[in-house]
Amino acid sequence: MGTYAANIYRKGLLPLIILLLLKDQDMYGYQMVRELDTRTAGNITTQEGALYPVLYALCKTGYVSERKELVKERRFRIMYHLEPEGEQYLKGQIDEYEKVVSAMQALIKPAKETL
Repeated sequence: MGTYAANIYRKGLLPLIILLLLKDQDMYGYQMVRELDTRTAGNITTQEGALYPVLYALCKTGYVSERKELVKERRFRIMYHLEPEGEQYLKGQIDEYEKVVSAMQALIKPAKETL
């Protein structure tokens, strides 16, 4: 997804993507970047720099929490966890996403037939 439009779509979907990744397990930032690339076969990618502002916002709302985890002597990693409120929010976001996809498909199908 290297086009301008693809980048706009990805940025808008980043909160949903993060919540989906955290649904299965707690993760740290770079782990999320790698997991996203793996799960989407490289079709959706992001960088840590784009990820952290969204993570901080999700933490501020209480949907995600963070904890320090000791990795090596005197070295910590911040692990992110999906909170129950975040799971409820995720359910609503999935429903909204599916509505938008369905509506877009209704618009695209007739247009595609005439192109």
